[in-house]
Amino acid sequence: MKRVCICMDEELHKQLKLLAINEDKTMTGLIIELVKTEIEAKKEQSR
Repeated sequence: MKRVCICMDEELHKQLKLLAINEDKTMTGLIIELVKTEIEAKKEQSR
């Protein structure tokens, strides 16, 4: 597994944290899920 460090503004971090809490997920888990969803959507568009 690889680690990725990202920088985001405080407001975006706050929104991400609240979304993760509301969905009972970790921030890392939520970010991974969102990235996978985006990659799959791009694959579907390119077909």
